[in-house]
Amino acid sequence: MRIFELLESRSVIRIPTAGPLRHQARRAVMAGLAIRPLPGIVMSTRVEGDPRAWIYANWLWRPTSVITGRAALSLQMRPRLNIQTVDALLPYRYADRGLFRFHYSSLPGELITDLETGLAAVPAAAALFLGSRDDWAPICDALRTGAVTAEEIREARDLLPRRADARLMNRTVRYIGESPWSVPELELHELFRLVGITGWKGNLPVRLNVNEGGRTSLKERSPDAAFEAEKLAVEVNSEQYHNSADAFAKDTLRARWFASAGWRQFPVTPAQLRSNPNDFLADLCSRLHRAHRPASLSRVRYQPGAPFWRILP
Repeated sequence: MRIFELLESRSVIRIPTAGPLRHQARRAVMAGLAIRPLPGIVMSTRVEGDPRAWIYANWLWRPTSVITGRAALSLQMRPRLNIQTVDALLPYRYADRGLFRFHYSSLPGELITDLETGLAAVPAAAALFLGSRDDWAPICDALRTGAVTAEEIREARDLLPRRADARLMNRTVRYIGESPWSVPELELHELFRLVGITGWKGNLPVRLNVNEGGRTSLKERSPDAAFEAEKLAVEVNSEQYHNSADAFAKDTLRARWFASAGWRQFPVTPAQLRSNPNDFLADLCSRLHRAHRPASLSRVRYQPGAPFWRILP
């Protein structure tokens, strides 16, 4: 059948409303040899687990539909993100189906980009969408890789003045204010804000004069939270990135560079931060100038998901 020849070359096709191709598509779907992700669209079963095929199917179905969330970020950054579902904005309500999650919403033209094959939210708007749904990891990845900046996210928020999720978008702008590169780093920054610790910057570029092979060179490193006045670098060392011999060697060399420039490192693991934040805060405050530590240090408890920290009575 001609339908199989088409699906072999394109994977996802639009079928006509009448004619032999429509009947062939119906028989192929009934036989389990193809799927119908959306009305008028047929997809080869070999790509039914590929979110990119679903994104393309959405654009074939409704060219004006705007992809957002993880899918939009992944399309516009390297390395690409893991996508479990495909979020799409429509000007009307439509039931979810397959990998699709449809949202009755819209964006101003300034927050939409044409990727030639279809429309997607710009990274800043996609980040606001994800933050409103407590999906922080892809936002941090986008900040770390430079796919988006905290300033771009703030500017996107200003273009969405009256929204039902305005409070959640404001929270997102607050959480990413210091450009955290990981969720534990985001949690650290919010902990500092909550208890009133000041004098720090997230991912502040610190220039270090280091000696390598008898030559002095300039290295630039960005601690998770840098207290410049105290020359204190707080690092959240996740087991995910610091559990190999190569990572250990790099961490040791990095510590030596900071020490040679007069900086002290103050490391903590995500597990330590979450399970015992009060001891961490007490140790940190003992190393800070009076102006940067709160007059009275609140006791806190970690809770999974935003707002992450709760002040204890």
